[in-house]
Amino acid sequence: MTTFNFIKKNFTLLVIALLVIIILLQRSCNGNSNQINKPEIIKIEGKSYEVIKRITDTLIVPTVQTVYKAGSTIYKDRTIYVEIPTRIDTTQIINEYLSINVYKDTLLLQDSLGYISVIDSISKNLLTGRVWDAHVNKTTINNTIYLKTLPKNQLYLGGMISYARPADVLIGTNLILKTKTDKMYTIGYSVSSDVNSYFHIGIAWKLSLKK
Repeated sequence: MTTFNFIKKNFTLLVIALLVIIILLQRSCNGNSNQINKPEIIKIEGKSYEVIKRITDTLIVPTVQTVYKAGSTIYKDRTIYVEIPTRIDTTQIINEYLSINVYKDTLLLQDSLGYISVIDSISKNLLTGRVWDAHVNKTTINNTIYLKTLPKNQLYLGGMISYARPADVLIGTNLILKTKTDKMYTIGYSVSSDVNSYFHIGIAWKLSLKK
C-alpha cells in the first residue's frame, strides 16, 4: 500500500488524531493559566525566572561618630549682665572664673535609634570646647531571593527501526514534544519493508518515584 493510499484510506482517523493532539497540547500549555496562586515571575537581564522563596533579614548596625569642636567655633549668643552685689568674695570669684567646669548631658533618640552624648568645657566664662558622641542604630534590610529557570517546551526529532516476525522491518521517524509540565506527546510515521505505511501517536506523563 502506498503512502497516498494509506492517507486517503485513513484520512478521517488521521484528522481525529491530529485534533486530539492539538487539544491536548493546548490544555498542557495553558494548564496553569487557571491556577489561583500563580507563581511570581521576575525578569533579570531579559530572562524570566520563577521566585521560589523570599527571605528578608532586618539587621541593626550600631554606628558611632565622635566630633570635637573648639569653643571659638561655637556660636555665642548675647551677654546678659547682672547687678554686682555690694559684698563679694573676690577670691572665690577668681577661683571659679579660672576653673574649668565640665558639663555632660545625654540626649536619647526616639524609637530606640540610639543616643547622643554632649560634653561641654567652660572656663573664664567661655565655652572652651565641646565633644559630642552619636551612637545611632542604623536599620539594614537584606532581601534574598531564590530563583529557578522557567521550564520551556522542548521539541525532539528522531528515528526508529523495529522488527516484526517473520521478516518485516519498519523504519520511520518520530516527532516528540516535551511540554513545560513534563508531559510528552509523540507523533510518528514509519514504512515497512513491504511498503506498508504506519502512523502513530502517543502521550506520556512523568511519574514521581519515591526514593
